[in-house]
Amino acid sequence: MTHFTLDWLDYISIFFIIFMGVPHGALDGAISVTLGFTKSFHLQVRFIITYLLIAILVVVLWYFLPVFSLILFLLVSIFHFGCGDLNWKNNNLYYISGYAHGGLIVLGIIFFNKSDVDHLFSILSGNQLYLLWQFLNVALVIWLLSLIYLLFNYKKINFSKNYIKLLTLMVLVIALLPPLPAFAIYFCSIHSTHHIKRIIPTLLSFMEKKKILYLMIIFSVLSWLGGGFAYYILLNLNSYTDTIIKVTFIGLAALTFPHMILVDGVFRLKYKI
Repeated sequence: MTHFTLDWLDYISIFFIIFMGVPHGALDGAISVTLGFTKSFHLQVRFIITYLLIAILVVVLWYFLPVFSLILFLLVSIFHFGCGDLNWKNNNLYYISGYAHGGLIVLGIIFFNKSDVDHLFSILSGNQLYLLWQFLNVALVIWLLSLIYLLFNYKKINFSKNYIKLLTLMVLVIALLPPLPAFAIYFCSIHSTHHIKRIIPTLLSFMEKKKILYLMIIFSVLSWLGGGFAYYILLNLNSYTDTIIKVTFIGLAALTFPHMILVDGVFRLKYKI
């Protein structure tokens, strides 16, 4: 296998993922306020420690079981992106639609760029790729079945014209661009923007804009400092390219799991958004 290198477009994409995409998750601090996790100092400390422990557990699990962790991260990302971009509903059609939508992003980027993605996966999973691709092939079949199911139930689905335009744009982006730029465009301009627009009205019912921004900046800076520390540690053990890829995507995984539990498992469930 040839050595994987990043070009200037990849570096720009990673910059946007880290500095434009990650801050949407930094709103978790403000979300914790709306959920009452900061009513006392004890609750604040417990929330922060729990959040950090989940993130650390992901990193530790990735160290010992990289292939399993990557598979789990991809599966979680499909549902987080898919269900997170759709209006919340508690029914099977919502979750199937979420898988179809998220699968278009995650599986689309992977299967349209198998060679480049294979190199990225080898960095993230230690070259143990057979089981990973077996999972991805099964996930693709399930995605196709979800599309068939949605086609048979299209009368129950109310997709707006803007949503259809968005899907068309994303298909073009995924089909025409390399994996990192395609993911950066989706993650920063669609998923992050949509997440912020959706939750801000609820947050404003509990606090002022200044406090939301203040908490967002604090959590963003803490995330970047954590990433910088991880980069410093890993650079002594890996090549420059491998270090950037690992810090970016294992770091995203570490942040995504507690973020998904908080947002999808608690916040959206409570406020039905």
